[in-house]
Order: sequence, then C-alpha cells, then structure tokens
Amino acid sequence: MAITVLSACSSSPPPKAPPPQDTNVSQAPAKPRRAAPPVVMPTGPAARFNVSHYTSAGPIMVTTLKGAKSGVTGKVWVWTPPEYKDPKYAKSGFPVLMLYTGSTGVNYNFWAHQEVEPTQSEDVRLVKARQAHPFIMVMPILQLSLKQDTECSDRVGQPKMGTWLAEDVVDMVKANFRTLPTRDGWGMAGASSGAFCAAKLTLQNPDKFKAAVSWCGYFVPEPETGPRWSQQDVLANSAAHIFQQRQPDVRLLLLAGDNRKFHADVNRMNAFTKLVQPPTVVTTYIQPGGGHFTADLKKLIPNILEFLTKSLQGPVAG
Repeated sequence: MAITVLSACSSSPPPKAPPPQDTNVSQAPAKPRRAAPPVVMPTGPAARFNVSHYTSAGPIMVTTLKGAKSGVTGKVWVWTPPEYKDPKYAKSGFPVLMLYTGSTGVNYNFWAHQEVEPTQSEDVRLVKARQAHPFIMVMPILQLSLKQDTECSDRVGQPKMGTWLAEDVVDMVKANFRTLPTRDGWGMAGASSGAFCAAKLTLQNPDKFKAAVSWCGYFVPEPETGPRWSQQDVLANSAAHIFQQRQPDVRLLLLAGDNRKFHADVNRMNAFTKLVQPPTVVTTYIQPGGGHFTADLKKLIPNILEFLTKSLQGPVAG
C-alpha cells in the first residue's frame, strides 16, 4: 500500500536549571509512584450478553447498554479473538477497537454483520501471519432514530451520544473484558459517518484513544435530520475545528478512493491533512479505483488492521 505520511516534529527549548536548594533544610524523600497494573481486569457489573450470530471467526455477542453517564440506551456488539479464551492468555489484557458503522447506524452496525463481517476473520488470519494483534472489537449503534442525526455528539436537549460512545461504552468494556490500562491499547475505526465519529471522538479524547482510521469520512458535522445545529454546536463537534485549536498526540489513517464520482471524499481528506501540526501524525491513502461502497472498504480491512497494530499495544500478560 503506497501511503503518504504527514507528520511534524518540534523542538522544545532546553529546560531551565532548577533554583539552588538550601542545603540546611532537610528534604523529605519523594514517595515513589505506583506503576499502573499491566492489565485491567473486569470490574463488573457484568453485562448480559447473548449470541447475535456465529461467524467463521467465532460468535459475535450483543448486549443492550443503558449508559450511566449519558442516559442513552442502545445495542453494542462485541467480538473477542480466539486468543481471549485460550488458557495461555487467561490473565492477559487485550487491545480494543471501537468500530463505527456508516449510514444511519440506527439499531445496527455493519462491522458486526455480513456487509463488513470479514473484519473478524481477517484479524484471525493476520494474527496467524503475525501481522496484526488479536483485538477485542466493539461495535455500538451510532443513532437512536432516523429522525435525529446526532453525529456522535452531545448537544443540549438531545441524546448525549458522544458521552455514550466515548465513556459509557468504554466503561462497559472495561467492566466485562480484560483490557489495557492506557490509551495505547485503545483505537477506533469508522466508515463514512462513522469515520467522522472516529476522527472527532479521538481528537476530543486523546487521553483515552491513541489512533483512529477514517474511511471516506468528513470532518465537519453534516447532520441530515433532527433539530437545527447552531454554529457553536458545529464548531464544538468539528474535527477540523478541534484540530485548529490544538494538536493532540494521536495517529490517524485517512482513506478515500479515486473514483471520480466520489472526489468529495478525497477533497475533504486533503483539506484536513493541511491542518496537521506536531505531534499529530496523519497517514493518507487514496485507493485506486475505490469508491464509497462496502466492497471497497472490505479490500482495505487488512491495511486498517495493520495500521492499528503498528499504532497500538498488543496483548499484555498480567
């Protein structure tokens, strides 16, 4: 895959010398900081999971989550790799991928279903080839109603989908699965409208997520239904505006196709990359002949998993 990497390095001024110490004043020894545990074990409460359906890569489970912080209730599908149940990994924590669907995302997520289901089998194949981590894959809904396009955001008087996705779903995963303690073990990927969510939520929460993939995404809210957005709401939830205000230390992979019918995807991607400043690193790839169809996305799944593997930490033994 031919890629373009846009990064920037900055040099900081040398640190100032500390002020002289009074040698007549006794100094209490500093207390050593406790190192974070290498694995976050499930804390509970346990969610009620059922088998949604079976795949060649194992079952995909589903639960209905009522968010304690957002008040939003919605479905979340979860897939664990074969290694998760392997006795050799019984005390190991695994990296987590949040996968956001395209289209409306009302009561479904195509990463968990036939449209893009090869994601799980591709991960199994790449793990065997030592080209990818065994990821826990988490696939929540994005919308509650066709009449209300929230754009994965929190707005006054509207469902707090941003909080549900970035906090409640994360808390549920930590409560039920063995994960990693820092952002180095958490990433996102999204398609189309889900790509907007992946980029925006990563930039809004760089303390929780280290890397994100955007396939055929956009970077300013484009709500199609629901109450009108104010300019303040648009700016507060615009990945491009956030990027202009600060440069989070995150890794982004932006993907689009060169099919002339979908040139807007490439134009948005190129405009966004011009905003890159350190320490953010953006990698771009234009897919020859690619368009805005799930068939094009399927071809890029290995590239997506390999990028996230290079950007995130692998399983860690407890």
